[in-house]
Amino acid sequence: MADLDRDHALQQVQEVLVDVLNLDKPPAPEARLVEDLGAESVDVISLLFEFEERLGRRIPDEVVSRLATVADIVEQVVAAPPVGGG
Repeated sequence: MADLDRDHALQQVQEVLVDVLNLDKPPAPEARLVEDLGAESVDVISLLFEFEERLGRRIPDEVVSRLATVADIVEQVVAAPPVGGG
């Protein structure tokens, strides 16, 4: 049950991006956070917090700088261990 499938993760990541970045529609997996979606460093911090809140997954700080696209985030969310344990 703790496993997160890629499709569900993508949907959740897209919802968070729409909410945090005030987007009109869910971004494509290949959309780039900064170049295409206009995310700034403060937005990225908010996004990370939201992913942890909603998905129960914490993206490690050392990989944050490598997150360039929506798909990159999905990969990290899927790979991240569940937070806490409920």
